[in-house]
Amino acid sequence: MFKAKLQTSYQNLTQSEKQIADYIIEHLDEIKTITSHQLATLTSTGQSTIIRFSQKLGYGSFREFLADISVIKLEAVDDHDEIKVEESTTETSRKVIAQYKDILDITINNNNEITIENIAKLLINTKKIIIFGVGSSNLFCDYLANQLIKLGLTCITSQSSHTIYSLIDQAIPQETALILLSESGETADVIKSAEIAKNCQIPIVVVTSNTKNTLHNYADYLLKTVSFGAKTRLNVTTMRCSQLLLIDLIYLNILKLDYQRFNQLIERAEVLSDKL
Repeated sequence: MFKAKLQTSYQNLTQSEKQIADYIIEHLDEIKTITSHQLATLTSTGQSTIIRFSQKLGYGSFREFLADISVIKLEAVDDHDEIKVEESTTETSRKVIAQYKDILDITINNNNEITIENIAKLLINTKKIIIFGVGSSNLFCDYLANQLIKLGLTCITSQSSHTIYSLIDQAIPQETALILLSESGETADVIKSAEIAKNCQIPIVVVTSNTKNTLHNYADYLLKTVSFGAKTRLNVTTMRCSQLLLIDLIYLNILKLDYQRFNQLIERAEVLSDKL
């Protein structure tokens, strides 16, 4: 799991933290029983930087970090997971499956199940749900809205930022929830929506990168996505499975809260669809 965690975090590390990461990869077998002080000396960094590095990768302690290192084989984190034009379909399939599995595992580890349960309870007790995202995130907004509408929940989504601004501004705070999706957490229109909602005291659910970003500051409920840094465009398609996992978890936990009623609504929707 260390390799996967490093891949999802490497581009967001500081220069000193990248120096630590590069040293670890080059001396993997040698550091399996090392102390944080010794590693700091070998990498010409501070012990606090070593601890911060391990925490940024998602480890609760340096001891937990070492435990993960000790079970992996000597294997450099290089381009071997990048999808290449000349490789076979079998090899591409193997790489995509491995990347999906690692991303999904890290996503589950990075998100508190209580947060997901609380989001489900918030949405089931809300009269209107506004969902907004820009670009490819908007596709997931449509998907989530369609899923929740099948459960009889009132959902509104739009690609127009101005429409979303107006909907938020005109909403009744006690009866409304806002869900914002942004991979980077720095999209201007999404941040503006968060600002309006915060001023209106509307609860905000944020689905965004686990790396600290502006959108984190507005979240009442925060779900963290992860993605591997892709050096080639062939790998970009693996970046959205974390977002989709969290969306499906929200939907399924809402469904569980009143399964009999929701299941009847879904069946009715399917009958209507068949008639059409």
